[in-house]
Amino acid sequence: MLSELKELFIEVFQLVFGYFYHLDKRINIFYLLTSVLLTLFVFYKRKKSQPKPSKNFFQYLFKKENYWSKTAFVDYAFLFFNGFVKITIIASFSYWSRHFQFNITESLLENWGYKPTSLSIPTLSVLYTIALLLIGDFSYYILHWLYHKLPFLWAFHKVHHSSTALNPVTQYRIHPIELIINNLRFAIVITLLNGVFDFLSNGYFGPQTYLGVNVILITFNTLGANLRHSHVKLTYFNWLENWFISPYQHQIHHSSQKELYDKNLGSKLAIWDSLFGTLVKSKDVSKLEVGLGEKTPHYNNFLKNLINPFKALFNSKY
Repeated sequence: MLSELKELFIEVFQLVFGYFYHLDKRINIFYLLTSVLLTLFVFYKRKKSQPKPSKNFFQYLFKKENYWSKTAFVDYAFLFFNGFVKITIIASFSYWSRHFQFNITESLLENWGYKPTSLSIPTLSVLYTIALLLIGDFSYYILHWLYHKLPFLWAFHKVHHSSTALNPVTQYRIHPIELIINNLRFAIVITLLNGVFDFLSNGYFGPQTYLGVNVILITFNTLGANLRHSHVKLTYFNWLENWFISPYQHQIHHSSQKELYDKNLGSKLAIWDSLFGTLVKSKDVSKLEVGLGEKTPHYNNFLKNLINPFKALFNSKY
């Protein structure tokens, strides 16, 4: 028993520290470095508009409240705790995903038969990338909308919004129930897409990756995804924010103003927010405070964030 627990803890630590060197993880050191460069751009742009800034670049980059505060340590605790959830529960999703992908391909072959496609593998790769971006992002938007509209789901999603000072690890501040739901959504999307494209190519197609990572993810993470959860106000051109969610637009989503809770729900694309009336652009929000905007102590430590969502299902004060 003790040896099994020891192995589990070792696996969790390997998983968590692997986030810093695996290219498919947002806090990979490369993506963190590109975020630092973007922060440098924002800092000097800010410096020009404020001739007498009160902080130097490193003080601006590593604000104490964002990285060395009570709320930040709740983020770090969830990073490790959810490692256990991923190993003990979510790890099985990949097996079932492959199993159902095979069934989808076989079902399509039985119903439609093998029909040689005129589409080349490069063409299929482009279509797959576009489909993954559109379907993946739209399914994220719908689920995110439900998190904010259904009290049962908001009780758990509220944990992510309880952070009062954002940093890149805040993305891992997710209640285990939400983590499981999020991974189920992604597994369903990937399984369906892979099954359909496997059928279209008669088994010859494989999702195109660079070093094992989808090009969409690499691009998204390289262009400042870590700044979505930060104090760095990286905005896009006003017209571009109609199409893509900028880091500051996601920070607006974390605003303590309740009227902004259910705005900017998209992951990468802003088109769904624009289409359904939930888009708020950077120019419309000048000052920002993040968190739940509540003076209650219900979400000020790790255990409360873990337990109180269950209490919230029966008691509105949580």
